[in-house]
Amino acid sequence: MATPNKRQFYRLTLHVPLAARFRIIGFQNTKLVSNNGTTYIADISAGGIRMHSRLNLPLLESLLLEFDIELFHSKLKLLGCVLRKEPLYDGIYEYGVEFILDDAVREQLLGHIHLLSIRLKHNQVLASCSFCSEEEWKEFYRPENEGNMNYGSQA
Repeated sequence: MATPNKRQFYRLTLHVPLAARFRIIGFQNTKLVSNNGTTYIADISAGGIRMHSRLNLPLLESLLLEFDIELFHSKLKLLGCVLRKEPLYDGIYEYGVEFILDDAVREQLLGHIHLLSIRLKHNQVLASCSFCSEEEWKEFYRPENEGNMNYGSQA
């Protein structure tokens, strides 16, 4: 029997990932400040993201992350916790992150995702959003993994 889909929000798969910065801002109700890391977002919803990173983060729901994402020239700060972690290949990890957002931020994000889904039907990247460049793509995913990930193909 198939497992029911537990998602509450429409999930947009990105053929070219969004580049984002993130940092650890809390752990077990203690405020922390870490250095920024880079991540590439493979899909996004108002409930969370699927992201790729070379950082090996611990799989702890009490680890609070802050993401800086640009959508349509709006800089969004989104909070979330890692719920899933899988090694992808060659030191790259895939994470499932659940957002912790207030209603106003979630509504703003929903609007951006809806607009993004419409605009991406005509173009794979938009200048008004922080999509990764082909150079960033090649540097991050590296040529030896070319058979696994191609720029502009489904991440």
